[in-house]
Amino acid sequence: MDCNVVRDLIPLYIDGCCSEESASIVKEHIENCDACRKLLEEMRKPADVISVSRAPMALHKLNSWRASILQSVLLFVSFGLITIGVALEARTEPGLMNGFWAMNLVIPATGFMLSLANWYFVRAYKDRKSFSSFSWITTLAITVCAYIWSVFHYKIDLTAAFSGSDAVQGVLFLNGLGIVLTVVFCVLSKALSNQYAKMLGKE
Repeated sequence: MDCNVVRDLIPLYIDGCCSEESASIVKEHIENCDACRKLLEEMRKPADVISVSRAPMALHKLNSWRASILQSVLLFVSFGLITIGVALEARTEPGLMNGFWAMNLVIPATGFMLSLANWYFVRAYKDRKSFSSFSWITTLAITVCAYIWSVFHYKIDLTAAFSGSDAVQGVLFLNGLGIVLTVVFCVLSKALSNQYAKMLGKE
C-alpha cells in the first residue's frame, strides 16, 4: 500500500472512523513501514493539544503581571508626588502662598491615586469603554471634592477671590498648576485604565 494513502487514513484510524478493512490495511502497513508508524505515534501524542491550551494561559498570566506592574507604578508615582507636595508645603511660610503646594500638587495627585482603587473592580464593568470613562470621572470627582475641602480648610474667601477684575489671574496664579495637573491626570486615567483593562482581556 502506498504511504500517501495510509497517511491519509491514519487520522481516521486514530479516531476510529474508518472501516475495518481500512483499519487492517493501516495496521499491516505500519508493521512494515517505520516512517508511517512514527507518524502514527506522533499524531497520537496529546502534546500539541496541551501546548495550544497552555499558550493562552501563559499569555493571560503575562498580561495580568503587566497590569499589576502598571497599577503599582502609578500608585508609586502618585504617592511620590504627594510626598513632594507635602514636603514643599511644610517649608512654605504662612501667608498668601500657604496651601499653594497642597492645592497644586497634593490634591491632584491624591485624586488620581485614590481613583486607582476603582481599578480593582475592572471585572465588574461590562466593557473597557465604560470602565475607562468611569475611571477619569472618578479622578475628577475626587479631586473636585478635595478642592472643596481645601476651601474650608484654608479658609479661602471665595467672595473676595472671585470679585474684581483680577479674579481670573489670581485663581490661575494660585491654582493654575493644579488645574493643569487635574486635566493631565484625568486624561491619563482614561488612557491608562483602558490599557489596563485591555491587558486583563476586557473587551
